[in-house]
Amino acid sequence: MKMYAKILSLFLVLLIGLSACSKEKRIEKQLIKKDGKWKITSVDYKYYQNNVMESSMNFPNAGTIEFDKKGSFVMVITLNGSPQTVGGTWTNSEDEITIIADGGTTVMKITDGPKKGKMTLEETDYYNDTAEKETYTYYLERAD
Repeated sequence: MKMYAKILSLFLVLLIGLSACSKEKRIEKQLIKKDGKWKITSVDYKYYQNNVMESSMNFPNAGTIEFDKKGSFVMVITLNGSPQTVGGTWTNSEDEITIIADGGTTVMKITDGPKKGKMTLEETDYYNDTAEKETYTYYLERAD
């Protein structure tokens, strides 16, 4: 009987592992669908000091991001006047997109989507020595 329980347990662990991989693949396919082009319809910025929000800003029509199926990306973003172009590589898990650009790594949590051509990403930067935190929430729509 113990042998059957072990086999059943191993099967369940394998099944859970496979379902996690499939969600990653589904997200990857959604990111690169239709040439991987997304419009950044807006970016919400929030600045916190000692867990109290001190300021916030919204940047409408902030730019574009394109995910290549080979793992590279190009983002053109305008937050404070002039557009910035950033390129690098990307990977995803079932709930995050990790981008590597200019020697730095940024992890963006997928808070909504990708579904129906929309996706929301959140980037959070903590500065523990000064008790500061910044969040950027990116609202994306698939570019047609």
